[in-house]
Amino acid sequence: PNKKKFFGSRNKRSRNPNGALLHDCHSRSSSSTSVTAYSPNHDQHHHPPSPRQSDHLKSEELLNLQAEAAATRKQFDLVRRTTLDELRQLPDMATEWAKLAANALKASQVEVAELKDRLSMEVSNRRKLMGEVHDLRGSVRVYCRPSPVKSKNEAADLGYGGIISAPSNDVALLHREKVLVDGPSSGMGPMSFEFDRMFKQSTSQGDLYAEVEELVLGAIDGYNACFMAYGQSGSGKTRTLIGDFNIDIGEGGDVTQQVHLSESGVHLLAAQQLFRVAKNRHEECQISFTLSILEVCDEKLVDMAVDVKNGSRDWTSDAFDEMVKPGDANNKQPKKMEIRTNHDGDTIVQGLKAIKVNDIGDVIQIWKDSLAARAERLKSKGQDLKAHESSSHVIVTLEVHSKHLKMDKSTVGKIQFVDLAGSDVVPRRGSSSNKSKPTTTDDILAPLENTQEYKFANKSIAHLLDVINARHQFSRVVPYRHSTLTHLLRDSLTADTRVLLLLCVSSDSKDLQETANSMRFGSKMRKVVIGKATRHFV
Repeated sequence: PNKKKFFGSRNKRSRNPNGALLHDCHSRSSSSTSVTAYSPNHDQHHHPPSPRQSDHLKSEELLNLQAEAAATRKQFDLVRRTTLDELRQLPDMATEWAKLAANALKASQVEVAELKDRLSMEVSNRRKLMGEVHDLRGSVRVYCRPSPVKSKNEAADLGYGGIISAPSNDVALLHREKVLVDGPSSGMGPMSFEFDRMFKQSTSQGDLYAEVEELVLGAIDGYNACFMAYGQSGSGKTRTLIGDFNIDIGEGGDVTQQVHLSESGVHLLAAQQLFRVAKNRHEECQISFTLSILEVCDEKLVDMAVDVKNGSRDWTSDAFDEMVKPGDANNKQPKKMEIRTNHDGDTIVQGLKAIKVNDIGDVIQIWKDSLAARAERLKSKGQDLKAHESSSHVIVTLEVHSKHLKMDKSTVGKIQFVDLAGSDVVPRRGSSSNKSKPTTTDDILAPLENTQEYKFANKSIAHLLDVINARHQFSRVVPYRHSTLTHLLRDSLTADTRVLLLLCVSSDSKDLQETANSMRFGSKMRKVVIGKATRHFV
């Protein structure tokens, strides 16, 4: 009985409330698991799920998808609301950002302005210190200004600077290896020169004048200064030192109206500043100015201002004892001009006309009258104006008489602007083997490419170099009287004068020899010691 009861209980089936066969499902699951684990052909005995089970699985998947869709919809709504809020806040945020950017820009501009002020102060201090050093040494200042490359094709081949580059403010490199045939193959390098200031090709007239204005202002305090422009023809000497005057002489009419000033040079900028300073100091001192223009051509003296229309201006001359009033010039003609030494030991030109000027307009008008008269005179003689300008020297003297009212002292300062003739060279006749003895120009005019020897086309430039060599070697005898030019520049080259040489050079490859000659001259001029400048009291 117990055995029957035991086996009978094995076949009992229990149902869940829904009528499912729990025990049968459990047994089937165990049987299926056992078959799956141990029977290799279990796929053949696998039965697909019933339709009721498939519907149950699909309903579960649908519920999951609906739940995911609802969550995604909530996230989208949250992103949309957040985006709308940010879009509404963008104008306010943009305004805030704009304010921040404006404040940052303003702060940077203030910082840049402060840096510029500090830079200008440092540059001014550097100029002042350099001026003091030069005054103590008494040496000649040499500033080099290269002209821009004239040919666009050459600028593309050699670069913007042509054959000249400036790695620093006081060093110039002359790239001969770019021009000479054997330069690159022979390992030839550039020639290096050191000056007191090396400008760029793009330097303006105002920037250049800012470097020399200290010497100009010293004339009010009774110091003498001399500015000389040296270089070959067409290198920009007259434009740099005096200004760029355009002269157009027609067949008739008033030629003065055909002379126009397109750009002011150091001389005109200096005169303009001196007049402005004199106006600002009128309560402290009385300052007056006189101007004279002297031309040296073929060792002859020519007063360029003699044909100036006097108008209401007074003028003086060392040939007379009193002031010449307007209208008296026809009755009193000055004597022949001669170079003399006055009782103070100063070199003067007897008979040279000195015109009193009151403002920059008077100076410009005198230049227009002088240039127009010279152009008309050369035209009547059939001479070429450009050839005459390249072979003549022009010496402009601006005297500044200052009477200090509080100290009851008077000073006189003199500024000379010397526009030298072109330093062009020409080949010597014969070969170097026929040369008898060396000359003082050999080191300056040494050839770069061949054995061809050169000499200056203008003999007065050669005599000037002789004087420079004698001063450089501290010779006891200096040949000032060998040339009219050096005789006139004796005071400037002896002592008591601040001398500055403006070296104007060409950046074109065809002018390589001329540029090298000019830079060599500037290097030697820089070694000349003039002496410490002193004030001149009346």
